[in-house]
Amino acid sequence: MALTPAEFKTLKPQFSSVDDSVVQSYLDMSSLLVDDSWGAQQDIAQAAATCHLMTLDGLGDSRESGGFRSGMSEFQRIESGKLSLTRFSGDASSGLSYSSWLSRTFCGKFYLMLLRRRGGPLVLYGGGCFSSSRYAKDTCTPISYGWPGVFFP
Repeated sequence: MALTPAEFKTLKPQFSSVDDSVVQSYLDMSSLLVDDSWGAQQDIAQAAATCHLMTLDGLGDSRESGGFRSGMSEFQRIESGKLSLTRFSGDASSGLSYSSWLSRTFCGKFYLMLLRRRGGPLVLYGGGCFSSSRYAKDTCTPISYGWPGVFFP
């Protein structure tokens, strides 16, 4: 069962001002990260993943969303006196891990905690590597395909 925009807004009231059609588009995106295999935690995980995506795009009424909306969250370091600004580099060449990307928001950190509780990321592996589980903790050396080389449910 997938979350509806109304259910999501009940769990995350900071997005109550966002149009339902916009919320639904983010729920659809987060469904790529959270499927039926989550069981009883599916709604909570989908809410966290959706909140993370929406916050990164500066949607909602929280201070954190406002930081992303204004661009201030894009700075890793700001110094004074001979001004020195360092922007966050989030492209694939920067070596950004999936965990680092999730750790950029409170909801992403919560989603990452849920992932770790359930056994970690699902891994795409091949060759002679077989396991009774799809989780990283139970596999042999994975063969990475694409970024980041692991697939989360």
